[in-house]
Amino acid sequence: MKRWIERWNAYWFPETTTRELCLSRIVVVAAQLLLFPPVLEKHINYLTKNSEFIDPQVIISAIAAVFPRETVFTPSVFTTLYWVTFVAGLLTLVGLFTRPSAFVFALCNWIFVAHEYSYGDRHHGEALFCILLMCYAFSPSGDSYSIDALLRRWRSRRAGVPVEGPRRTDTAMWPLKFVHVLLAMTYFSTGASKLIAGGPSWMNGYTLQLYTFNDALNRGMPFGIWLAQQHALAIALSIFTILFETFFFVSVLLPWTAPLFFIVGIFFHLSLYMAGGHDFFQHIVLLFVLLLFLAPAWWRAWLNKYLAILSARWRRQEQAQQPV
Repeated sequence: MKRWIERWNAYWFPETTTRELCLSRIVVVAAQLLLFPPVLEKHINYLTKNSEFIDPQVIISAIAAVFPRETVFTPSVFTTLYWVTFVAGLLTLVGLFTRPSAFVFALCNWIFVAHEYSYGDRHHGEALFCILLMCYAFSPSGDSYSIDALLRRWRSRRAGVPVEGPRRTDTAMWPLKFVHVLLAMTYFSTGASKLIAGGPSWMNGYTLQLYTFNDALNRGMPFGIWLAQQHALAIALSIFTILFETFFFVSVLLPWTAPLFFIVGIFFHLSLYMAGGHDFFQHIVLLFVLLLFLAPAWWRAWLNKYLAILSARWRRQEQAQQPV
């Protein structure tokens, strides 16, 4: 039993610096602010044209159970909530009062997403992104690359205490690992549902051609219309889709395979958008963040090797230009 607990802790809580976590905070929060902010006009439209929720989500039901709908779910309240979200996001981005700011920012985004889905149209693209935002509130996400860190060093200098470098902790990697596991579960659920609903015949190419053609035609995607007419390619892509989705969990069990799965996943979602207009941009950002900060050894080794080659080339050029 002790061995399993040690393995569990070794996976979720390895001792590392907080640099990767804090850099990921900057990327994820910036993406949420710039690429995926709540659309205030849409929410005001819902509030003014609907007197009841069609399918209230858990957060919305909890709020409605405490506060009357006519006092909370109004355009003025949601406008205020929108600006609170924006300010909390900026504070989280620069790392000022990082953890409480991250909590407010994540919670407000949860409310906006839940409110939009309370009118019957539900998807899952935002879920993992919002979960990661909340994870920053319960991890040392402001320990590096933040105003909080600068203030901490400034206080240390004033007190005459030696300024420490980036501290090492065992709570810095669990948010990224948690999202990695959730991604694996999401992909496996998607692949398994295809096999359960359609069986092996889902990979005969015709199913993918049908869905691709309908989505591409409705959304005006020329590449998707062309792809829907390539039966052999549709078979290959169907098989690839099932293999990628059902075996993504291998990247959790064998971490050395993770960079490959992350890179393939990024191109997988880009191709889904080009073919059918499926805008899983949050998944692309998550995969990119995991690629950079959960498995940084691969790109650091590549970068060091590339810099070493450039350095050797410059030295040879300098030697060639020197007079004999």
